[in-house]
Amino acid sequence: MSLKHVILVVLKQGNSTGYEINQTFEGPLGIYWNTSHQAVYRALASMSKDAWVSYKEKSQEGKPDKKIYRITDKGEEVLDRWLAENQKPSPINESLLVKFFAGELCPAEALIEQVSELKNTHKKNMLYYESLVSEVVANIDQQSTSVRRGYLTVRRGILMEQSRLAWCEEALEMLNEDLMRSQPELL
Repeated sequence: MSLKHVILVVLKQGNSTGYEINQTFEGPLGIYWNTSHQAVYRALASMSKDAWVSYKEKSQEGKPDKKIYRITDKGEEVLDRWLAENQKPSPINESLLVKFFAGELCPAEALIEQVSELKNTHKKNMLYYESLVSEVVANIDQQSTSVRRGYLTVRRGILMEQSRLAWCEEALEMLNEDLMRSQPELL
C-alpha cells in the first residue's frame, strides 16, 4: 500500500483540499497511517500528473488559491484494483527493538528511560482509541457498515496498544532486574 492509495480512499469519500486530507491523518487515519503534510502534497502532485486525481482551483481573499481534489475515473480504477489485492503485513522497523537486540551494548538505564516514554505514548494512544469507540460500542449491531468497519480499525488499534503496554511492563520489569543485578550494592 502506498500513501497514494490512502489518499484515493479519502477522496472516494468526497472532494477535499490538501489541508482537509492532511486533517484526516491527524484524526482517524492517524491510527494506522503516519505521514507528513509535505508527503501528502507531493503525492497529490504526482497523482495529478498520473491523472488519478484532478483539481479545481478556488480563489480565496487574501490567500493563495486552494485546490479542491477529486478522484478521476483512472483513480477509481487504481483504487478498485488495490482494494481487491491481498495485502501483506507491513514490515516492522522499530529502532528500540534493535537496541534490545544489541544486548549489553545499550545500558539498562537508557532503555528504562526509553521504554518508560514509550509506555506513556501507548497509554495516550489507548485513551484516544477508547474515546473513539465509546459511543459506537454500545449499539454496534445497529451501526452502518462503514461505522462497523471503522470500529474494527480502532479496535485493532486498542488491541495493539494493549499488547504494547503489556510488553513495556514486561520490559521494564526485566530491565530493572538487570539493573539490580549489575549493581549488587543496591540489593
